[in-house]
Amino acid sequence: MKKLILMLFVSLLLVGCTQAAPSGFTEAQFDKAVEAVKDVYGEDYIPSAEINLQQLEEVYKINKDWIKKSFAEGPMMSLNTDMFVAIMATDGNVDKVEQALLDYKEYLINESFQYPMNMPKVKSTQVVKKGNLVFLLVLGKYDDRQEPTDEEALKFAQDEIQRGVNAINEALK
Repeated sequence: MKKLILMLFVSLLLVGCTQAAPSGFTEAQFDKAVEAVKDVYGEDYIPSAEINLQQLEEVYKINKDWIKKSFAEGPMMSLNTDMFVAIMATDGNVDKVEQALLDYKEYLINESFQYPMNMPKVKSTQVVKKGNLVFLLVLGKYDDRQEPTDEEALKFAQDEIQRGVNAINEALK
């Protein structure tokens, strides 16, 4: 009898573990997260040029079929590096979107041309996955201290980008 109860319990547990997870966040929640990021930076939110679907596909290697909804902005001038990409992935494609953005992050850090003043921010780039949403953040104000050390500049940039990550986490609670 104990074996039968144990087998029944284990089978119920396994069935419960294999249930499909909910598809994720809604478009309204996506919009709330995007606005939260823009709001937390205020005047220090610099991206102003739209990154369209074609650019997301050609430059960021995100197949348009993986995108249910997107918001993406980058720098208007090449001197600046700030960008914010938010993608609501279609079912089954969130990991592909995340990998494409991680690959783009690696490209930014290791291969792209960057002005020296931008390197701490570029090195601090974060890719954040929350359910069916994936974000790339290269944001925040510049360290205006007189000649900070490389470590101080990097820490400053990391803290600035973390503000956006925290805004996303708070908006999606």
